[in-house]
Amino acid sequence: MKTILLLFSILIIVSLVPVSTVLANNTYQSADSVYTTVDKVPVLKQNRGNVQKYLAKHIQYPVDALAKEIEGKVLVSFVITPQGKLINAQVEKELYESLNKEALRVIGTMQDWKPGEINGTAVNTKVTIPVHFILSDDNKALAQQLKPFYANDKPPMFVLDNKKVIGLTKLEYYNIKSIRVMKGEKAVALYGKGAENGVVIIETKRGTSPDYQMY
Repeated sequence: MKTILLLFSILIIVSLVPVSTVLANNTYQSADSVYTTVDKVPVLKQNRGNVQKYLAKHIQYPVDALAKEIEGKVLVSFVITPQGKLINAQVEKELYESLNKEALRVIGTMQDWKPGEINGTAVNTKVTIPVHFILSDDNKALAQQLKPFYANDKPPMFVLDNKKVIGLTKLEYYNIKSIRVMKGEKAVALYGKGAENGVVIIETKRGTSPDYQMY
C-alpha cells in the first residue's frame, strides 16, 4: 500500500513540472518561452517573405487620418508560435488612433509563417516591425477633397458604386477609379436624409468590397 501511494505521489509531482525541451547546447527551452534572438528568424510564407510589400498591398487607409494627411509609422510587436501562427500583436509605438487600429488589423491577417528556430527546434519568437502609412500624390489629392468635411467633425455620406455606405471608415485607395463631391440641396434631393453634410461619390475599379455595409 505504501508503495502504491509513493508511486502516486511521484506521478503528481512529475505532472506539475513544466514541459521543456533539451537543446543541443544543453540549455532548456520551456514550451512557454518567447525568444527575441534565434538562429533562424520567422519568415512570412506569403509575398516571398516580403512583409512590407504585403502590408503595403493590404493596408486600408483610415478616412479620418487620410483627410488630415497624417503619415508615419506604427511600431507593432507580435509572437510567431512554433506552429507558424501570429499571436499577441500589440502597438509598441503609436501614431494616431485609427492608424494604430489599422496597423493591428493588417498585422493580424499575416497568419502563415515559417517559425523561428533555435538549434533546429521551432520556438516562440517575438518580432517587432514598423507599419508604414504613406500618402501618394493621388492620396493627397483625395485628402484635399475630404478635408473640409472633417475640419468641422461632420463626416459626409459616402456612396460607393451607386450604393450608400454606412459608416465608411477605410478606403482601398488603389481601388478608386474616380471620386467627386456633392453638397447642398442637390445632395439632399438625390440622396435624402443623411446627405446634409455633403456626399462623397466614389467609383471603384474592381467593384465594392462585400465588407462594406450598405443602406
